[in-house]
Amino acid sequence: MENNVIAIVVNNDFAHYVRTLLNSIKKNWSSHPPILLYLCNDVDSKFVEEYSKYDNLTCQFYNPSDLEYRSYLVDSGKNFSTKAFNDSGFFILNFFNPKFEEYNDILVLDVDMLVLKNLDELFLDKDFFGISAANSKIFPVFSIDKKWHVKFFQFIYCYFLALTKGIFIPFGVSFNSGVVKISKSDRTLSKYNSLIDILINFRLYCPSDQEIILLWMLKNKKKISNDFRFNFQARFFNAVKKNTLPKIYREMVQKASHDIHILHFNGPKPDTKQFITHLWTEGRSELVDLYMKYQSF
Repeated sequence: MENNVIAIVVNNDFAHYVRTLLNSIKKNWSSHPPILLYLCNDVDSKFVEEYSKYDNLTCQFYNPSDLEYRSYLVDSGKNFSTKAFNDSGFFILNFFNPKFEEYNDILVLDVDMLVLKNLDELFLDKDFFGISAANSKIFPVFSIDKKWHVKFFQFIYCYFLALTKGIFIPFGVSFNSGVVKISKSDRTLSKYNSLIDILINFRLYCPSDQEIILLWMLKNKKKISNDFRFNFQARFFNAVKKNTLPKIYREMVQKASHDIHILHFNGPKPDTKQFITHLWTEGRSELVDLYMKYQSF
């Protein structure tokens, strides 16, 4: 895995989750590549001091306002704030930039995860890699919280705008969530510019980086993986039990539940009171216990 790296990006709100993720990697993936930890400039210095002590890890600060993509997120008419556009989430767009050419594959992990097994397998496929969130909605993109008729006409507009850019959005498409591997072959100036072009044209209609990346993947004919072993979301346990998963994903999620490599707390976090009472994770105290196991190592 020469010149491969793991990239993790956080702001101060999520910096404390780095500890459990790093401990789980250290415990369950001893042969892991070097880790690049990108910290928004609001991160408390106590976290920097703690995480800098981890072996094979480099901490780097970044200022969101200095990044190229940042200006395209701001619209004077909407007064979008830094929080609204989640700078630590959109930072992933930077990894498509050729400036990271010294690295082969970049595996980007959300910080609200536990790595439970060796992830070397993720580097075997040299193409772009993103794992489905197992959502199967009619209109999974452009899902801003507006009245249904506004959403409908907004989707129609965006759908045809996408077609003009050579992007076909299939019915019920699912986007990735939390696990993305960006290969060196996809970090070219032309592909990066096409991603920025998508961001510029769809920024008012896409509330998340996942939707922007989905459009880029569709344009470049890249398929979303359904190997849920590597993106097993905490909500899946209750969804399987209650039979509420979309039918097309149910069997694959059930199979993955017996061989979880990455557990993703996508939604309520296990260190909050809401986790045990939330519909997605109601009663899942064993997941809280598992999370707490990696608080110290």
